[in-house]
Amino acid sequence: MDNALKSELIQYLRQFATEDRWQRINDVIDKRTRYLSVILEDIYQPHNASAVLRSCDCFGIQDVHIIENKNEFDPNKGVTIGADQWITLASYNQPGKNNTEHCYR
Repeated sequence: MDNALKSELIQYLRQFATEDRWQRINDVIDKRTRYLSVILEDIYQPHNASAVLRSCDCFGIQDVHIIENKNEFDPNKGVTIGADQWITLASYNQPGKNNTEHCYR
């Protein structure tokens, strides 16, 4: 979805939120950080990765990088409790490539 469409959608949905709710949403967004990113590499147990995503959301960390050299990333929706919807996930999962090196670039 391009930025123009996102902006249009936000403006449309804004009419359904109270002014207090709209202010709260903006306050939360303003407190998110991109100064720190989390990298998860070849996480074997999905519940552990899911807990990390939930913690990132809780602490306001916006960007999480997922490296899949050996293990596929498959978060457990029961553990993430929707946190993965609010953070930005970047996946590095090209077969036969050094995904770790690709992530670090």
